[in-house]
Amino acid sequence: MPKASVLAALVVPFLCVSLIAQTSSDQASTTGNSGQTDSSKAKHKNPLSLDLPNSLVVEGRDTKTTPLTTGQKFAQVPKNFFNPFTFIAVGAEAGIDQAADFHHGYGQGAEGFGKRYGADLADTATGQLFGIGVYPSIFHTDPRYYRMGSGSFFSRTTYAGTRVLVTRTDSGRRILNFPEILASATSSGVARSYYPDDERTAGDFAVSMGTRIAFDAAYNFAKEFWPDVRKHLFGHK
Repeated sequence: MPKASVLAALVVPFLCVSLIAQTSSDQASTTGNSGQTDSSKAKHKNPLSLDLPNSLVVEGRDTKTTPLTTGQKFAQVPKNFFNPFTFIAVGAEAGIDQAADFHHGYGQGAEGFGKRYGADLADTATGQLFGIGVYPSIFHTDPRYYRMGSGSFFSRTTYAGTRVLVTRTDSGRRILNFPEILASATSSGVARSYYPDDERTAGDFAVSMGTRIAFDAAYNFAKEFWPDVRKHLFGHK
């Protein structure tokens, strides 16, 4: 199957699931779910504000929240995916990949960048679908990041980095982050179908999986510290 057909086959189901989940979530939101913190704030944000997507960020590592339903977990997927930050971040990632000549089989130039961008976008889509919707629903875990928000730099850095290994269940218990590990493995496995032919070995799979987990850890750092950086640079509360 051509690589373009594989990418299309990934995107179309992703859009369908997103639309169904979004409709379900919109109906549920009318009842006023207290677990989705910051949702009311998001409605009043300046569209040009430099904020990361925060529908999956809860202030306070020990905050008590209402568990998300399965429909609400799946509804978080499009909320996180369909935002400017995703496409800008994927573009930056594709540029770095091209500069370092990752995925050598894609070549260089505009065509090579386009292939890398499409592949990285598909990676993000599958990673979020399985890491936010599918596996958290199966394992009854909470896909939200509970921001520490205070404490020493070391403690907050350690906390943010280890959230890829530790998560909380819907009932509030801490367990091994099976959804993160399995989502990274699933996304890496799916990627073998559209990555260049010379990147389909077990070693490439392992490197790809590890890279995805490391990227998610880095994203946790951004969730933890960006509000502080933004406030310092731009004076926003």
